[in-house]
Parts: sequence; C-alpha cells; structure tokens
Amino acid sequence: MKTGCRFPLVAAATLILAACNVTPSAAPPSTSTPLPAIQPSATPTAVPLVLPTPSAIVALEDRLLAAIQVPFPDEMVFVQGFVWVKTDSGYLVQIDPATNTVVGETKLDTTTEKHDYCQGLGTDGTSIWACSTRGDENLKTIDVVRVDPGTGSVVATVEVNKVHDQFDMPFLNNRIWVLADGGSKLVGIDTTTNQPGASIDLGTRCFGVDAATESLIVTCKLDDLILRVDPDSGEVIQRRTISSPLGVRVAADGVWIPVWKEVVRLDPESLEPVVAFGLSGDVDFFPTPEAIWARLDDGFLYRIDPIDNQVEEQIVSDQRFYNMGDFLVTADSIWTSAGDDDLVLRISLP
Repeated sequence: MKTGCRFPLVAAATLILAACNVTPSAAPPSTSTPLPAIQPSATPTAVPLVLPTPSAIVALEDRLLAAIQVPFPDEMVFVQGFVWVKTDSGYLVQIDPATNTVVGETKLDTTTEKHDYCQGLGTDGTSIWACSTRGDENLKTIDVVRVDPGTGSVVATVEVNKVHDQFDMPFLNNRIWVLADGGSKLVGIDTTTNQPGASIDLGTRCFGVDAATESLIVTCKLDDLILRVDPDSGEVIQRRTISSPLGVRVAADGVWIPVWKEVVRLDPESLEPVVAFGLSGDVDFFPTPEAIWARLDDGFLYRIDPIDNQVEEQIVSDQRFYNMGDFLVTADSIWTSAGDDDLVLRISLP
C-alpha cells in the first residue's frame, strides 16, 4: 500500500534558483488588484515569491457536495461521465456523479504481496489505463491494464515493467506513456493496438511525467533534472537542472514543479523559473483553463490565477485529512481522495 503523498517536497528553493542560474521576470501583476504577497528577490538570480495569502477564504462545509465512502482511495480520472478511483487495496472503483455513489469495482492487483499493490492511472478519453501488480514474493511485475468503462472489465494487459512510483500516466500522440525499468526508460503504449512501442532511454531514473502540446516533460529527482522528450523521434531534446523535482503538471502557460516548501512555475518553452509560491507540504496540482488548483495536506485547497499569479482562494477545513491521494476538477466539481479517511470528497467550484 502506498503511504505518504504523491509529490514529496525535498529541495530548497534557493538551490533551484541558483542551479538554474537565470533571472526570469514574473508575470505582470493585475492593474486592478495589488499583489502585497509578492516579496522582493533576495538575490539577483531569485524569482518573485508569492506567499499563500488568498483573496478569499471559504470553509469546506460551505462547498462540500458529498463525502463518499471508498476504502483507501488514491488516483482518479474522469472517463465517460464517471469518476474512476484506483485504491491502495488494489481495486478500480467507479463513482456515479449523478448519485454520488459507488456503482462498480474491479480487482486489478493480483499479487500475493498486498503491500506491493501499485498506483498509476490514466485515460485516452475512451478507456481507463491503470497499473496492475502480479506475481508472488519471488517474482513481481507491474503491468498496465486497459479497462472498458462500459463493462468495468480488463480488456488488455500490457507487460511493460512499469515503475512503481509513477502515479499519472499521460496520453499524447495516441499513446499512454509510462516509465519502465526502474524509471530509466519511457514507453508509449499504442491505444489502437495495445502494444508498447520502442523504449526511450532517458539516461537517468525518473518518476514523474506529463504531456505538453507536442512533447513530454519528465522529472528526474535523483539527478536534479527536468527533461523534454520528443515522442516521435524518441529523443531527449531539452534538459534543465532543478533540485530534486518529482511531480510535474503541465498547463498551457506553465510547468508546475513542487520543491521543498515551495512550488515553482516554469516557462513552458524554456523551462526556466518564472515565479515561486510559498505552498509548503505535500502538494498536488490540477490545471484548468481558468485556474491552477493546488491541494496540500495542510491548508487543503488553493486556487491560483495563472494570469497574474495571485492566490485567489483557499478552501479550509476544520478536519485534517491524512494520506491525501489524487484530485481532479470536472466541469462542475472538485474531487479529491483521502486515503486514511476512506473518503472521496466532492466540492463545488466557485
């Protein structure tokens, strides 16, 4: 069973900025609202730091739509009108937003070693793709399975030896992308044939990957690297140094990377730091066209305006949720999982 959070924060922001050795400028502030939370740079190479001082604070109880009981929930995707949750107990659970109830579940992990049940979930918009650990204590492998959302059944199994630590499996160029062989290889699974393509050698071990418009952004914590990979040529076409990156979320106008006590926004083309946010703790992101949502184990939910880099809203809770898993934003709701509380929470958008 996976414990802790998805994106451990393990590096000082000052090391990031020094390592990048750049002097980017922040996005221009709004002309109508001052930004008192932005602090001056400590050094000539530092980027602006935005403190988590929201324009509005809202209580969770005022926005909570449903608290759905799901044992050990973690990763989530929205497919064919349903929310699908991969649990630490090895199941894929189907939630119907029309009733806020669990309407189905499928056992995916079959290994006899329950503590080796894996996480990892993605979608091509039609099917659910999930990791599945099989075997016994002497020989275990992590496959990727394709699940039909109409029946909830596994329709294909792809043997790729997926790395255990990759939680999000992005879709790009008709392929689901997974890190394999301890994280040193990147493999695209063709969603038409269910076959893996030739592996891309990354030259280092990596644990996070997300899709940009025409490329893949890969984070490699052990070697302090961010890579941009061309999925067609199979080549690493860009490298940037940043201290201990693990998680990554790509939005249209920025690449978001969690580090120790801060979240750094990178320029989507140069991958150079633009601004840092003082969001401390285990953190996850979900970008929408209107906002960047950040969820922490302490402080709960923040909404960031990607235009002027302001923290617009914080949703706070009297209850602290432990072992926060995944979260996603649909057309009308925020969905987030809390593994130790056996809950999936549905929260209304502003």
